[in-house]
Amino acid sequence: MYSDSELMSVYDFLRNTPEGHLRKMMVAGKMSNDHFMVLMKVARGCSSEEFAKHAIAKDFPKMKSNAKEVPIKDSLWPIALGKFEELGLLAAGAKAA
Repeated sequence: MYSDSELMSVYDFLRNTPEGHLRKMMVAGKMSNDHFMVLMKVARGCSSEEFAKHAIAKDFPKMKSNAKEVPIKDSLWPIALGKFEELGLLAAGAKAA
């Protein structure tokens, strides 16, 4: 499992990196543009502590979702956490702990 501090660091990265650059880095493979948009919606809508809590619990803050976003929520966290590992933002071995 990832620590709160690791996930808060990812949150800070998401909040402080221009969205165009993030999109180029993250949208590939399983991470679609729609997944990216939902992830950014979560990051914009909560604090770093809340982001970490939701990532660990694999749930979401209260937010309005359109019909296109609802099915994405089921797969977002595993895909996003995998992408963070791939990019080196999270340690790959941490989830096994």
